[in-house]
Amino acid sequence: MKLTFTLLIILIGHISFAQGTIEAEIDTAYNYQFKSIKKNNNKKILVDKGHNTIYSNESGVITAREMFRIIEEDGYELNFTDEKLSAENLNPDKTDLLVLHGMPNNKIKLKTDSLSETLFVSPLANEEVETIGKFVFNGGGLLLFLSHFPNGSGALPLLEAFNVKFRDGYANQHQFHTSKGGKCGHFLMNSNNQMVNFKHDIFQSTIDTSTIPENIRFYCGAAVFRNPNDVILGFPNNTINYTPTEENIDAEEMSSSYAGMIGFRYGSGRVIICTDQGIFRSLDLFIEGEKIPVTIHDPGSENAGLLLNTLRWLTKIQ
Repeated sequence: MKLTFTLLIILIGHISFAQGTIEAEIDTAYNYQFKSIKKNNNKKILVDKGHNTIYSNESGVITAREMFRIIEEDGYELNFTDEKLSAENLNPDKTDLLVLHGMPNNKIKLKTDSLSETLFVSPLANEEVETIGKFVFNGGGLLLFLSHFPNGSGALPLLEAFNVKFRDGYANQHQFHTSKGGKCGHFLMNSNNQMVNFKHDIFQSTIDTSTIPENIRFYCGAAVFRNPNDVILGFPNNTINYTPTEENIDAEEMSSSYAGMIGFRYGSGRVIICTDQGIFRSLDLFIEGEKIPVTIHDPGSENAGLLLNTLRWLTKIQ
C-alpha cells in the first residue's frame, strides 16, 4: 500500500525558487540489504524533534522510514526528543550521536501601520549551541542536515561554532546539472566527475567495502566549506551559488571550494554536515508528470551505503 499526500515544498524540478503544492508518495518497497552489526552495536542515536526540524511533525518521520529502518537494523538504539538540548539528554551514557535534520529559522512578523518585515531567528538557544559543541568535543557525534532558502538555516549558530562557512541559496554547475533546467542543482556524484572524495576517512575506515557507494544522487543543496580535507561530497569547479533577492535578479557567487557534504573531527568527536535534506529520505515526488525518487531509493545511486558509513563513522564503529 502506498501513502499519498501533498507537500508544500520548494520544487526540486524545473522551476527553481518556486513554491507549490505537489503530490508525493512514500516509497515503501525499497529495502537496503547489508551485513548488520546489530549483535555488537550498543550505540545510541538521539533525533531532535523540538527545534522546527523535519521530524517535528509525524509526517516527517514517515518520509525517512528507510533511514530509520537502516538505523535500527544495524543495531542502534533510536530515540527522539522534543526537549531542550542539554547536558542531561546529551549525556554520553545516553547519546552517542545527535541528529538535527532540517532546521529553518523561526519567523517573527514585525508590523506597524506602514511597515512590515520578517525577523528570522534560530530555534537554537545560545546555551544549546554551547552544549552541542561540548558534547562533540568530549566524544559525541553530530549529523546535521542544513535547511536553506527561503527561511534560511536555523543551524547557522552551530556552523559558526564549528567554523563552517555557509552560502544560502542553491549551488549549480551547468556542465554537471542532470535535470532539464532550473538553478536548483541536480547532481549524480561519483569518481568519474570527482565529486565524491573516496580518500575521506568515512570511506577509508569502512568495515565493509561493499557498502561504499559508486554513485550518490544529490538534489538542491546549498554550499558549505571548511577545510579541503573535510570534503565528502564536493561541488565541481566553478560552481555558482544562486541566492534570491527582493529584486528580479539573483545574487551569484562562484567558487571551486564549495561542498555539499563535509565531515571532520572536533576534539574527541566527529561532525558531518549535509546540505541536501532529502538525501536519505523515501519520497517519490510527481513534478510535471515525472516521478522523481527522493532519494535513498533512487535506482541509479547508492545513497543508503553513504548513510551506513556516515552512521558508523560518526559513532566510531569505523
